[in-house]
Amino acid sequence: MNWKRAKTLFIFVFILVNISLVIIYIDKVNKSHINDSEEENAVNFKQEEITIPDNLPSVKGLKMQLLTARSFDFSSYAKSRSEISSEDSGARAKGDINNAVDVGNDQYTALKSYVKDNVYKGKDYEMSNIDNDKVTFEQTYHDYPIMNNNKARLEFNINNDGKATSYKQTAMKSIAPSEGANNDKKQVNSAKSAIEALYYNRYLKRNDEVTNARLGYYTVVKEPNVQVLEANWEIKVKHGDKIKTYYVEAVSDSPKIIEE
Repeated sequence: MNWKRAKTLFIFVFILVNISLVIIYIDKVNKSHINDSEEENAVNFKQEEITIPDNLPSVKGLKMQLLTARSFDFSSYAKSRSEISSEDSGARAKGDINNAVDVGNDQYTALKSYVKDNVYKGKDYEMSNIDNDKVTFEQTYHDYPIMNNNKARLEFNINNDGKATSYKQTAMKSIAPSEGANNDKKQVNSAKSAIEALYYNRYLKRNDEVTNARLGYYTVVKEPNVQVLEANWEIKVKHGDKIKTYYVEAVSDSPKIIEE
């Protein structure tokens, strides 16, 4: 046996093993530094006496981008339906419900079924708000709501007997990713990071309570018939006896915040 060659081979293998161990060690150190940095930047809301929801929506692996949408004209749609008329030069539809829908049942199932079966593109709308005399739905895109937008809304009037008797609807069409070289899909920031942005920008203070956080699209450019929609977190905060709504950009490293 050539011991000289074997010795050389052993030394070579030993060096490779050591290099591998060094690489693994450096990788672990780098990861620990990243985790330490994230923990250092994280807000201890409990210590700050700020209440946030226990179960925030997960956005792991979720990417979103800017969208462009146009207002739908209901003029032609309404002409072929006796119970529907168009208003505001076709921008809005008004529907009369011949057999009033009882909205007092569990989970508003009857009203949801009516929307799905009788309203223009009803499957694209989801319930967003309930009042004594009104129930509001919002249009969605890929299951995410177009939030706080009077051009993508469905509102039912509720009478004193708890029944829906009529509705008004607006809708957007041709919803698609905006054109442009800088409109690649980007990873969505977590709900907690959006809440932290509120804190760092002094919208959150001691004894405040974050009551809800949801992800959707918010209008950042609004023209008469065209809008640009951006992924945003809608965060509701209870300041004492008042509740305010904030919109926080969801894919920006330095998110812009809008207070409604």
